[in-house]
Amino acid sequence: MQQLSVFDQKVISKITSKNQVTLPQAIREILAVKANDNIEWNISSDGKITITAAKRSFWQVIDEQQAKYGSIDTTKIDWGSELESED
Repeated sequence: MQQLSVFDQKVISKITSKNQVTLPQAIREILAVKANDNIEWNISSDGKITITAAKRSFWQVIDEQQAKYGSIDTTKIDWGSELESED
């Protein structure tokens, strides 16, 4: 039995009463997106719609790094357990 590639599948989504659509898992995996990521909808003149993962802006990357590692204004830096003590 031959398996279909992810590009040979038909995927259907439902529009909710709030006009929201959940991206199916196969689409999320192809786009490599996760919760809170942005996607871009491109509409061509022939009516075709293309969905791509939106590129993060410089400030989005800064915000993510700040949330993960702290602000540069943080007085104490957590260097993690990878570094040995110099004592």
